[in-house]
Amino acid sequence: MSWKFLMPVFVLVSCAGDATETTIDTNENEVAVTSAEVLTPVDFNNEVSFMQDGILSQIDALFQSDSSNIDVNFENTIFEIDLNIESLNAMKIPAGGDSLKVAMLEFMNFYKIELNGEFQTIIPLLKKPEWTKAEEKQVQDYDLKFANEEKVMFDKVISEQEKFAKANRIELQEL
Repeated sequence: MSWKFLMPVFVLVSCAGDATETTIDTNENEVAVTSAEVLTPVDFNNEVSFMQDGILSQIDALFQSDSSNIDVNFENTIFEIDLNIESLNAMKIPAGGDSLKVAMLEFMNFYKIELNGEFQTIIPLLKKPEWTKAEEKQVQDYDLKFANEEKVMFDKVISEQEKFAKANRIELQEL
């Protein structure tokens, strides 16, 4: 069941300074200083790009699954999606990165909703050694629908990535 086409993933190539945000928590006589690094525009985009690349590879592996590995690949994919969402929510992003972060969160949530939704009807078919003509059509129809919806989400991330790069005067290059 191979339908995946590889979409380009972009990485910003440039150098920029970094910033830190420091918080001081006072609790009676104790003073704890914690420092959370605000990502540079380059680092932020690179993190997003590596997430894109990783999840696209994971989705590709999932869609190439068969009865021997579909369950493990499904769990691994959901785990990576959840990890990416958690990482995105925890990131201290640079100024102007909100739209890119939101687009990437929407991309990850698309996968999470889709895989826990309609994809559940495809899993039993992937476990079968052979498909009927009707099952083959069901898988092909699902693949096409999924790929079209995925492309819309992916294009939105790329668009936000390009706007972010332009605003920060950074050159994008394909991986």
